[in-house]
Amino acid sequence: MVAELGNKILVAGGAVAVAVGAYLPWLRTNPNLPPDAEVPTIYYTGMGAGFEGFDFALLGAVGLVLLLRGASFRIPIRIVAGVGTAVFPVYYLSYSTLFGFSATFVPALGWYLTVLGGILLSVAGGLQLPSLIHRLKATATPRE
Repeated sequence: MVAELGNKILVAGGAVAVAVGAYLPWLRTNPNLPPDAEVPTIYYTGMGAGFEGFDFALLGAVGLVLLLRGASFRIPIRIVAGVGTAVFPVYYLSYSTLFGFSATFVPALGWYLTVLGGILLSVAGGLQLPSLIHRLKATATPRE
């Protein structure tokens, strides 16, 4: 009972973190750049607030997790969606040499929230795995 409540909290927290993180900007200008640094005046997806481009795919993955939450689905969808949601922002930073932790454009709050939400969904899926494996073993029948 307590484990189920913790799992619900993880899923809800992950879903909220991904939704808010997808809405907020993922990139901002590096505040540690020297004052005379030349910052290109270019707009990349993820620099502004609001839902655009890849945000819909991330929200779709979270929506799928929430939709299948109550169903006894055999595939650990929370882990798949969680890992995908946590890995995509990391991949996004490798999109350009202008992105990174010490580049011209650094991750903003939305990027961190999206990664956190993916990690929370992954943990919720990981906690689901033992019961899924136990259920599969219990329903398996020996062959004669």
